Amino acid sequence: MVENIVKVGKKPTMNYVVACVTIFNSGAKELIVRARGQAISKAVDAVETLRRAFIRDIKIESINIGSEEVTFPDGTKSDTPVIEILIRR
Repeated sequence: MVENIVKVGKKPTMNYVVACVTIFNSGAKELIVRARGQAISKAVDAVETLRRAFIRDIKIESINIGSEEVTFPDGTKSDTPVIEILIRR
């Protein structure tokens, strides 16, 4: 099981790229970039920016997609798409 997970949300893409670089520079060999819903495209952008501009020797090991049930504050439930991108150095 991978311990290092970068959860992508509403912050700028470069924040997640820097988080990945920091994790790899601390000695980690692999990490997961995880996003839900509208943040999925930002997660893909972050991994591609990382791969093209910062750490060229990383490999995308796997991409897992699925959905998870989210409960909103008003009590309603909805299925939200999820992506997990496993990258290894």
